[in-house]
Amino acid sequence: MQMVAYRIRILRILLFLKNIISKVENMKVLFGESDSLENKMFIESTGDLQNSVGQKTTWSMEILPHNISDVSLIPEFVNEVYITMIPGASCWETIQTAQQIKAVGKQAIPHIAARSFADVEELSACLSELQEAGIERALLIGGGNSEPAGDFSCVMDMLKTGLLTKYGINSFDFAGHPEGNPDDPNSEFHLLEKLRWTEERGISTRIVTQWCLDTDSANDWISGLREKGIRNPIHIGIPGPSTIKTLMRFAKVCGVKASTQVLRKQGLNLSKLMFVNKPDKIISELRGYDQLHLYPFGGIEKSAAWLTERQKAND
Repeated sequence: MQMVAYRIRILRILLFLKNIISKVENMKVLFGESDSLENKMFIESTGDLQNSVGQKTTWSMEILPHNISDVSLIPEFVNEVYITMIPGASCWETIQTAQQIKAVGKQAIPHIAARSFADVEELSACLSELQEAGIERALLIGGGNSEPAGDFSCVMDMLKTGLLTKYGINSFDFAGHPEGNPDDPNSEFHLLEKLRWTEERGISTRIVTQWCLDTDSANDWISGLREKGIRNPIHIGIPGPSTIKTLMRFAKVCGVKASTQVLRKQGLNLSKLMFVNKPDKIISELRGYDQLHLYPFGGIEKSAAWLTERQKAND
């Protein structure tokens, strides 16, 4: 009896998988795709790509230090490469990554996370090494640490030391959060505070946002800043080609609430979890940004291929 029940259970699982694959194959026909399931198709209508073609865009890209071996895959027209500094990572890892990025002729822009440094001495040592590596611009963030490692609880604490400009970092990028920041309920107030502080001192400053899928939230956020008199360049973060399942995982970690809701609606169809989304539709709906910043969640190779395809379509 146990063997019969086991076989019935296996049969039900196989039928369930067959149903999902059937749905996937039907969607392949619908979108004109002929790739195998293992290669994962892109769910994007031709119209979305055509609507976004013709929009000349400047790009930057994010990279994790452990993905540095793929830096040569980043297209030539993407010059700015940001180095993610995740909780627990060392500044020295960032420095080595920056050196390798510069070695291939690109501009390295490291994250500098305030809550990762124990004291002024540790911050000074890191900045000194970055200066030797030729770093002149950095993305200044609080960092993902729930508790400060030492003297700095936020970016303003780090700015007020004067150490960044002392060690040659004369241009700053600040993080923007169109859908809010789970680590800082007052993130927009603090962003405005930092922007005013740098403006008073004549420091070149840009805003680089967390990735988002909800274009209404992003457009409203941009409009809101402009209405407050903010004229700094705004670089909107978008995810590179990724499966919905992957995006849902990152959305949960990053706290992008509106984008999580968008993904949940798409993910209700189980077959879609196996597909890869291209961000062309997102780009076509965004307004008022100055540059796009790509988060290659699906891998640098996949993002680079998509960017190259898009660039050729725009030429």
